[in-house]
Amino acid sequence: MKVGVISPRVLIRRSLSALLASTGVAYVVLEANSIIGNLEEIKRSQPDILILDACGSRRNIDEISNLPQFGLHHRVLVLMDDLEPEAYMLAFRKGAWGCLSTRQSPMVLQQALTTIAHGTRWVPEQAANQIIEGFFDGPDSTQRTQEELTPREWEVLGLLANGARKKDIANRLTISEETAKSHIKSIHRKLDIKPRRNAIFHYFERVHRSSAWNDDAGTERSTGQLASVKTQQS
Repeated sequence: MKVGVISPRVLIRRSLSALLASTGVAYVVLEANSIIGNLEEIKRSQPDILILDACGSRRNIDEISNLPQFGLHHRVLVLMDDLEPEAYMLAFRKGAWGCLSTRQSPMVLQQALTTIAHGTRWVPEQAANQIIEGFFDGPDSTQRTQEELTPREWEVLGLLANGARKKDIANRLTISEETAKSHIKSIHRKLDIKPRRNAIFHYFERVHRSSAWNDDAGTERSTGQLASVKTQQS
């Protein structure tokens, strides 16, 4: 795969490029200090994935959402020194395909890149835990204005959030593509939102609120497996 490394920190750019070159997992075709200032170079080099060093700056994350207006639709893996919920939730809302702590090992970076290259989002363990907890528990119904989704619809929405398409959802849940399509339509109707990205944002935001509400209430949570979430090490 071809990768572009975006970081205002020269040592980070050079270190990542050297690391990826030594592993052979990716070919670095671009090194740049920002996205917006290097749009033409990004277009010219055509990387499959952009590795974006957030380095504690919201501005760097904000740049992700600007890519489509310039005709760029690259998958972005965001590196963060600290994986704070507000930061990685923002990154996903802006269009990131994954978030990874800079404290992780090179092997985890390789796994994240390979996962994203195959069309699956790389979700931090913290976010995955919030998604699982939010699936089983939620805030009081008075806090929700939309019609509640069924457990199956939350499964489908979770798969959508993980990058799955209609055919993938049908295979994972052992249902027909027509049934999967019906679930997706129902989700859009109940949430009163149509674009796929907006549905995914609603999913992560709702889960984030659910986790915070349950922490404040001190309630005992159920645990279990949510098939729609691919849990990663972080």
